[in-house]
This record gives sequence, C-alpha cells and structure tokens, in this order.
Amino acid sequence: MKDVIDLWIKSINWKMGNFSLLPIAFGTVMALNDVLMMTSLKLVHNGVVSSTVGILFSLLCYLLQPLIFLKALNYEGMAQTNLVWNLISNIIITIEGVFVFGESIKGLRWLAMLMGLLSLFLFAYSEN
Repeated sequence: MKDVIDLWIKSINWKMGNFSLLPIAFGTVMALNDVLMMTSLKLVHNGVVSSTVGILFSLLCYLLQPLIFLKALNYEGMAQTNLVWNLISNIIITIEGVFVFGESIKGLRWLAMLMGLLSLFLFAYSEN
C-alpha cells in the first residue's frame, strides 16, 4: 500500500547518471535521527541537559528509526541501507564531535573519514 511518503519518493528522479541518491537520502534521514539522539546524550553527559529529559528525548528519536528503516527497505536492500546509514551517521557525528564539542581526531583517522566518504560515493553507484 502506497502512502504519502511513497508517492513523494516516486515523484522525484533519484538517479544522476549511474548514481542513485535515494539510499543516500534515507541514510541521511536515519543519520540525522542518530545525531539528535547522540547529541542529546552528549549534552546529558556534559551536564547541560537533565538525564531524564535527555534520555527520554533520545528514546523518542530512536523509536522512529525502525519505521524509517522499514520504509527504506521498500527501495533498497538491508545491507546497502544499513551501510549507507552507518557511514553517514559516523561521518556527521564525528564532525559534530570535533567542531561542536571540541573533541579531536588526528592523522590517519581523517583518512578514515575520507574513505567513508569515498565508500558512500561507491554505494551510490548503480550499474542498472
């Protein structure tokens, strides 16, 4: 059964040559949900937000994740959906840790971030 989200997805051309941006879009939505959840918990850890509020907010955010993942499975397999989601989440959360919370990564870890970006590019490539 098609819902509003399916109709919206079908109304957009997600292909750019041999690249499909739909898995990247789903991965980004799920990663942004991760960012909300993890940022909330980091703020609890830093004493900025009370643990009750932060944990409840994080739980509510994360309750949405299975629904988004289930919707993504209508368009892509579990393996690709999970890998794209995790790569995007890891990149965004690492950047947030460095630039928002003042954490540091050095040396080869930056290379690992670049390899993650390259992996996303390769996962978006489609031969069909």
